[in-house]
Amino acid sequence: MSDGSCDDLLELDEIDRRILEILANDPRSPYADIADELAEHDIDMSSEGVRRRVTSLLENMTSFFLPRPERNSWEIILVTVRTADEPGAKQDVFDAMSDMDFWFVAEGFGTVDLYAIATAKSNVEIDDLLVQVRGIDPVAEMDHFIETDRAVNIRNYLPVY
Repeated sequence: MSDGSCDDLLELDEIDRRILEILANDPRSPYADIADELAEHDIDMSSEGVRRRVTSLLENMTSFFLPRPERNSWEIILVTVRTADEPGAKQDVFDAMSDMDFWFVAEGFGTVDLYAIATAKSNVEIDDLLVQVRGIDPVAEMDHFIETDRAVNIRNYLPVY
Protein backbone atom coordinates (compact mmCIF):
# COMPACT_ATOMS: atom_id res chain seq x y z
CA MET A 1 0.00 0.00 0.00
CA SER A 2 1.22 3.48 -0.82
CA ASP A 3 2.42 5.72 1.98
CA GLY A 4 2.33 8.78 -0.29
CA SER A 5 6.10 9.15 -0.49
CA CYS A 6 7.94 10.03 -3.67
CA ASP A 7 9.21 6.43 -3.82
CA ASP A 8 5.67 5.40 -4.78
CA LEU A 9 5.55 7.56 -7.92
CA LEU A 10 5.32 5.74 -11.23
CA GLU A 11 8.36 6.67 -13.26
CA LEU A 12 8.11 5.83 -16.93
CA ASP A 13 11.13 5.25 -19.10
CA GLU A 14 11.49 5.03 -22.88
CA ILE A 15 10.64 1.30 -22.85
CA ASP A 16 7.39 1.93 -20.94
CA ARG A 17 6.47 4.72 -23.33
CA ARG A 18 7.10 2.54 -26.39
CA ILE A 19 4.98 -0.26 -24.89
CA LEU A 20 2.16 2.19 -24.19
CA GLU A 21 2.35 3.55 -27.74
CA ILE A 22 2.03 0.02 -29.10
CA LEU A 23 -0.90 -0.75 -26.80
CA ALA A 24 -2.58 2.56 -27.68
CA ASN A 25 -2.56 1.49 -31.34
CA ASP A 26 -3.62 -2.11 -30.60
CA PRO A 27 -4.59 -2.94 -27.00
CA ARG A 28 -4.72 -6.65 -27.90
CA SER A 29 -1.11 -6.87 -29.08
CA PRO A 30 0.50 -10.15 -27.95
CA TYR A 31 3.56 -9.76 -25.74
CA ALA A 32 5.75 -11.48 -28.35
CA ASP A 33 4.62 -8.95 -31.00
CA ILE A 34 5.38 -6.09 -28.62
CA ALA A 35 8.85 -7.55 -28.00
CA ASP A 36 9.40 -7.75 -31.78
CA GLU A 37 8.34 -4.13 -32.23
CA LEU A 38 10.61 -3.02 -29.38
CA ALA A 39 13.51 -4.81 -31.10
CA GLU A 40 12.95 -2.51 -34.11
CA HIS A 41 13.91 0.33 -31.73
CA ASP A 42 17.01 -1.50 -30.43
CA ILE A 43 15.25 -2.57 -27.24
CA ASP A 44 15.98 -6.22 -26.50
CA MET A 45 13.26 -7.66 -24.29
CA SER A 46 11.62 -11.08 -24.04
CA SER A 47 7.86 -11.51 -24.18
CA GLU A 48 8.01 -12.37 -20.44
CA GLY A 49 9.82 -9.08 -19.80
CA VAL A 50 7.11 -7.27 -21.76
CA ARG A 51 4.41 -9.06 -19.75
CA ARG A 52 6.02 -7.91 -16.47
CA ARG A 53 6.26 -4.31 -17.75
CA VAL A 54 2.64 -4.28 -18.94
CA THR A 55 1.43 -5.77 -15.64
CA SER A 56 3.32 -3.11 -13.68
CA LEU A 57 2.00 -0.32 -15.89
CA LEU A 58 -1.61 -1.48 -15.54
CA GLU A 59 -1.26 -1.84 -11.76
CA ASN A 60 0.03 1.74 -11.45
CA MET A 61 -2.14 3.75 -13.79
CA THR A 62 -5.69 4.18 -14.92
CA SER A 63 -5.93 3.01 -18.48
CA PHE A 64 -8.74 3.34 -20.92
CA PHE A 65 -8.83 3.13 -24.66
CA LEU A 66 -11.65 5.13 -26.17
CA PRO A 67 -12.64 4.53 -29.79
CA ARG A 68 -12.80 7.52 -32.08
CA PRO A 69 -16.22 9.22 -31.87
CA GLU A 70 -16.87 9.33 -35.61
CA ARG A 71 -16.60 5.53 -35.77
CA ASN A 72 -19.38 4.89 -33.26
CA SER A 73 -23.06 5.48 -32.80
CA TRP A 74 -22.62 7.52 -29.63
CA GLU A 75 -21.28 10.87 -28.52
CA ILE A 76 -18.51 11.77 -26.09
CA ILE A 77 -19.31 14.75 -23.89
CA LEU A 78 -17.10 16.71 -21.53
CA VAL A 79 -18.82 18.80 -18.86
CA THR A 80 -17.08 21.49 -16.79
CA VAL A 81 -18.54 22.89 -13.60
CA ARG A 82 -17.88 25.85 -11.36
CA THR A 83 -19.41 25.49 -7.91
CA ALA A 84 -20.87 27.99 -5.49
CA ASP A 85 -18.36 29.55 -3.09
CA GLU A 86 -19.59 27.78 0.01
CA PRO A 87 -18.15 25.11 2.31
CA GLY A 88 -18.41 21.57 0.90
CA ALA A 89 -19.87 22.68 -2.43
CA LYS A 90 -17.13 21.18 -4.59
CA GLN A 91 -17.25 17.84 -2.76
CA ASP A 92 -21.07 17.74 -2.94
CA VAL A 93 -21.02 18.28 -6.70
CA PHE A 94 -18.15 15.78 -7.13
CA ASP A 95 -20.13 13.13 -5.22
CA ALA A 96 -23.33 13.82 -7.16
CA MET A 97 -21.61 13.71 -10.56
CA SER A 98 -19.78 10.50 -9.56
CA ASP A 99 -23.19 8.88 -9.11
CA MET A 100 -24.36 9.96 -12.58
CA ASP A 101 -23.62 8.37 -15.97
CA PHE A 102 -20.12 9.88 -16.21
CA TRP A 103 -17.29 7.38 -16.57
CA PHE A 104 -14.69 9.96 -15.47
CA VAL A 105 -15.05 12.74 -12.90
CA ALA A 106 -12.12 14.91 -11.78
CA GLU A 107 -11.77 17.61 -9.15
CA GLY A 108 -9.02 20.19 -9.14
CA PHE A 109 -8.44 23.91 -9.26
CA GLY A 110 -8.23 26.51 -11.99
CA THR A 111 -10.92 28.27 -13.97
CA VAL A 112 -13.27 25.32 -13.34
CA ASP A 113 -13.75 23.21 -10.21
CA LEU A 114 -14.65 19.87 -11.82
CA TYR A 115 -14.88 18.17 -15.14
CA ALA A 116 -16.48 14.92 -16.18
CA ILE A 117 -16.69 12.78 -19.30
CA ALA A 118 -19.58 10.59 -20.44
CA THR A 119 -20.71 8.76 -23.53
CA ALA A 120 -24.28 9.05 -24.73
CA LYS A 121 -26.24 7.39 -27.52
CA SER A 122 -28.18 10.50 -28.44
CA ASN A 123 -28.54 14.23 -27.96
CA VAL A 124 -31.57 13.48 -25.80
CA GLU A 125 -29.33 11.53 -23.40
CA ILE A 126 -26.87 14.43 -23.39
CA ASP A 127 -29.66 16.91 -22.65
CA ASP A 128 -30.92 14.71 -19.79
CA LEU A 129 -27.43 14.52 -18.29
CA LEU A 130 -26.95 18.28 -18.56
CA VAL A 131 -30.31 18.89 -16.85
CA GLN A 132 -29.22 16.59 -14.01
CA VAL A 133 -25.94 18.48 -13.56
CA ARG A 134 -27.68 21.87 -13.64
CA GLY A 135 -30.05 20.55 -10.97
CA ILE A 136 -27.27 19.95 -8.44
CA ASP A 137 -27.75 22.76 -5.92
CA PRO A 138 -24.15 24.04 -5.54
CA VAL A 139 -23.55 24.16 -9.34
CA ALA A 140 -23.01 27.84 -10.18
CA GLU A 141 -21.98 27.48 -13.85
CA MET A 142 -21.69 24.64 -16.32
CA ASP A 143 -20.28 24.30 -19.82
CA HIS A 144 -20.11 21.32 -22.11
CA PHE A 145 -18.22 20.12 -25.14
CA ILE A 146 -19.19 17.32 -27.53
CA GLU A 147 -16.17 15.70 -29.16
CA THR A 148 -16.19 15.27 -32.93
CA ASP A 149 -12.52 14.43 -33.61
CA ARG A 150 -9.22 14.06 -31.77
CA ALA A 151 -5.48 13.79 -32.20
CA VAL A 152 -3.49 11.75 -29.69
CA ASN A 153 0.25 11.81 -29.13
CA ILE A 154 1.13 9.59 -26.19
CA ARG A 155 4.71 10.93 -26.25
CA ASN A 156 3.35 14.33 -25.15
CA TYR A 157 1.10 12.77 -22.54
CA LEU A 158 3.52 10.60 -20.58
CA PRO A 159 6.73 12.01 -19.09
CA VAL A 160 9.93 10.00 -19.33
CA TYR A 161 12.42 10.17 -16.46
